[in-house]
Amino acid sequence: MSYVNYKGLVIKEINTGEADKIITVLTAEEGKISIAAKNARRAKSSLGAGSQLFAYSDYMLFKGKELYNMSSCQVIEPNYEIRNDIEKLIYCSHILELILDNVQEGEPSEEILQLLLNTLYVISKTNRPLNLVTRVFELRLMSLLGYEPHVISCVNCGKAQDENMYFDFDSSGLICKKCLNPRSRSFLLLPGTVKALKYIMCISPQKLFNFSLSQESIKELGEISKRYIKEHIGKEYRKLDYLKQLKLDG
Repeated sequence: MSYVNYKGLVIKEINTGEADKIITVLTAEEGKISIAAKNARRAKSSLGAGSQLFAYSDYMLFKGKELYNMSSCQVIEPNYEIRNDIEKLIYCSHILELILDNVQEGEPSEEILQLLLNTLYVISKTNRPLNLVTRVFELRLMSLLGYEPHVISCVNCGKAQDENMYFDFDSSGLICKKCLNPRSRSFLLLPGTVKALKYIMCISPQKLFNFSLSQESIKELGEISKRYIKEHIGKEYRKLDYLKQLKLDG
């Protein structure tokens, strides 16, 4: 029996049998993988902590007929803070749904895993606005998936400016007032929103969340992200609607 070693983050968990689990883990090497964790739900199981949603762990696995089996695991970061805060839990559940839908099995996903780890760290360990962190994650993820919008300059004439710029969904990017087609699906952005889009697309991963933004610009980023995801992925994600029921800002 040969063993493999992966570090990864649990993005889905399913209870099976009397005390078992099947978890989906995002790894750098293989994207999504499915792992059977026998007896993981028993109180004294050594596999329990590493089988929890949002846990980032070092796994020792062996290959079964259809999926991996967990031999042992060492938790690196449990992310307990997310599971113990309803608002953080809703935002992070939305984030995991995006990952589950758009990352494939057997597809190396190092940059996406790092983005996810950084995002969950900021949500669980800092006081940055959750709506801003989520918008940044969504837009950067779209870039990593191959749907990066053109935000450096006007998509038509190439003029780079922050004032009087629109986001044009027909062109998948910024367009200036001079080049704007009045019948296009676009809307005028605040200068701060334009600067934020450029920052999100271009900055290094280590500095991705190191900026602040007005609530007006955060709302504009949310409108762009929601519509852009629906345009390119073909699905409208609704988990954040629960925030409205709780009277929290989504």
